[in-house]
Amino acid sequence: MNPFQVNRSGSEKGGIYRLSFFALLLSVIFVSFGFCKESKPLSPEAEAGKGLYMASCIACHNTNPKLDGAVGPSVANSSYELLEARMRGEYPQGYTPKRQSAAMTRFNFTEAQLKSLEEFLKQ
Repeated sequence: MNPFQVNRSGSEKGGIYRLSFFALLLSVIFVSFGFCKESKPLSPEAEAGKGLYMASCIACHNTNPKLDGAVGPSVANSSYELLEARMRGEYPQGYTPKRQSAAMTRFNFTEAQLKSLEEFLKQ
């Protein structure tokens, strides 16, 4: 049978089309498994910080703290001192801001909340 033979319905049939279909299917399967990599589990303190970050920070900062957001810069590895100062609308002494902006919202986070946020941002 000719692999390029056309049947009565006008559709082509043959091994090359089946082979390309299965190659595409396998590619999709391998790509999806690549995106399902398990990340290391967060500590309970970092999980609490992640909740704070997702609830309060992603409106301006990226959902991935390592990337810049639409309004705010990346905040990965931010220190407790920086977080505490930014909640007051200030910067720690000697710190050079990543962006010159006064748009940062002030939050009334407790010391424990800031520590958990710091723990999450250090991941």
